[in-house]
Amino acid sequence: MKLKQLALIVGLLSSATAFAAPVTVAEIDAARSNGSLQQAWITGATAPTLSVYEGWVGSGAGVGCDVNTNSIFTTQTGTASRPGSLGNVFAYACRRAGVVSVLYSTISGGSLSAYTPHTIGALPERIRFVGTGNGCSSTVNYVDGTNTENNATVFKGCLQVAGTAVATVNDGAPTKPAGGFSDVEAALFPATIGGGNVTSFGAESQALVGQVFGVVVSTPLYRALQAAQGLSDVNGTTYDPANAPNITSAQYASIITQGGAYQTDWSPIVGAAGVGKKVILARRVATSGSQASSNAFFLKNPCASGVNAGYNPAGVADTTPTFEVTEGSGTGNVKTRLSTASTAGDFAIGVVSLENDWRADLVSAPASAGYRFVKVDSVHPETGDVANARVTAATGAYPFHMELVNFVASSATGFAAAIIPEITAALAQPAPASCATLPRGITLNPLGGSSCAVGVQVAKGTNLGNNCSPAQLTQ
Repeated sequence: MKLKQLALIVGLLSSATAFAAPVTVAEIDAARSNGSLQQAWITGATAPTLSVYEGWVGSGAGVGCDVNTNSIFTTQTGTASRPGSLGNVFAYACRRAGVVSVLYSTISGGSLSAYTPHTIGALPERIRFVGTGNGCSSTVNYVDGTNTENNATVFKGCLQVAGTAVATVNDGAPTKPAGGFSDVEAALFPATIGGGNVTSFGAESQALVGQVFGVVVSTPLYRALQAAQGLSDVNGTTYDPANAPNITSAQYASIITQGGAYQTDWSPIVGAAGVGKKVILARRVATSGSQASSNAFFLKNPCASGVNAGYNPAGVADTTPTFEVTEGSGTGNVKTRLSTASTAGDFAIGVVSLENDWRADLVSAPASAGYRFVKVDSVHPETGDVANARVTAATGAYPFHMELVNFVASSATGFAAAIIPEITAALAQPAPASCATLPRGITLNPLGGSSCAVGVQVAKGTNLGNNCSPAQLTQ
């Protein structure tokens, strides 16, 4: 009898060990065949990619993914494993309360793509069905040193479906997104490209998290700004936020506005060292939430009215011999352009979210690590918090901080309709043990009810979901 009991215990332990393992393609195939598979497709912002992944994972069985069951599928090859560095089309899979589930994600269209599949029918590309035959050629492991619940097996080199084919291909994956996440509300994008009033297409809600943005420059420009402003470490190797140079909002607006006054060379900002130095602006495409955030913060577009309205951002068409404008579909394009400028000794500038960290890029993507954050109106986004880059925003000292929104399309049903609010809830109220491991550059909205620390992870203020309005301190 004891031997039978021992055998039963061993069997149960073996079963539990097998269950607590990353979801395999065979399991996904089986769930698809028997009708139990839960799946959805989301689109939208690039900046909070890691945060959305961690919201999908959640915190333990019954809340998000069951522990140790995460798999990630990407079209990329190579050794990169961290969500946010896996290209523009990918998928996450896990067991959620024991049920095999897959979340397809596309970030190639930026924030506006959370809306455009529904407002103007612009379906983006996505990864092909997750399962046997998807072409995934290798695996690597994603290991999160701060939170092991995020660990996953990453399947590389998977196939994808072009946007024009998504509506017609019958591959067992969703044919239309359920909605997604945006750095800013749809109203900050023109209706002509799929933004504006989206209430007839679905419901927009506060995601209850904030995203810190910063102005980045090429390293030669960083040093030239330091010299012009009489700062130390001009010829050093460190980039301490305390010694970082400053760009005022007015200076940056004078560079990025159509017909701006500071588009001949850099002399108005750095003096003699800028004479004859071409102004290089590495911006994002119009559908990008990072670009919409820059437009709203620096140009008050489309926030301002009357005589203050009408300040439009310069684009590729405004390029001249002295002023080069690039428009990247992803943040990586901005970082790469600044990095090539650094190598060439050129002066380049742009905006990226603080999810990006040049120190980490030096290790994982050195070819795109040639950018540095500067102060904006005398405040650096990393002051006192280089690792997490959120304290100055959380305390209200640093203003370039936007509040994310989510969008659930009216056409979404079942699991697809429920997963976006579920991710939002996980983002807004992480487990107390996860407060210290929130993704870099992300803050929590005080209205979310989080138990994390106010002024550290939780912002002291909110703009109540209107990124055209200044934040008001609530704590």
